Amino acid sequence: MTETAFSQISKHALTISLSCASASPVRLLRYRYGGLSWRATEKWNRDNSEILTSEGRSRKEADGSVARWCLAQGQLDQDSAGILLMSSPTNYNHPEPLRVWPETQNKRGDVFINFSPTKDRDWLLLPGQTYTLRYRLLVYAGRRTREQAESHWQHFGNPPRVSVRLK
Repeated sequence: MTETAFSQISKHALTISLSCASASPVRLLRYRYGGLSWRATEKWNRDNSEILTSEGRSRKEADGSVARWCLAQGQLDQDSAGILLMSSPTNYNHPEPLRVWPETQNKRGDVFINFSPTKDRDWLLLPGQTYTLRYRLLVYAGRRTREQAESHWQHFGNPPRVSVRLK
């Protein structure tokens, strides 16, 4: 068995830590769900929402593709809103495989996005090791462009580094 702990939720990142609960290794088997999942409001469907990935894929092509980030946005009453899900470059199997529900989901086209690091391969967890998955979720009013999403990911995935030299 493994222990999963949501060790940090902050403005910086959601961090998921995985470690073996015993002296035996654990193999997380290849499966279409895993990692971080997000399900949209019931108000969104195939007619009033859109999905775009860092690789330029729309909802129709996103499932099974890999991405650094995934943007979901749509209509809410009289306004638009959305979420940008970002995966850290330090995550296992990054850029991560996506599980995105098809436009026919639940006959309405319900929206669901999952970063699933084990979607296309097993993951062996060794005793005594801690494995970390980091994500950032940016929730916003209005709409975002691909360029804005990429800029947000760059600030998360490749933050500026500062070094100070004392004389």
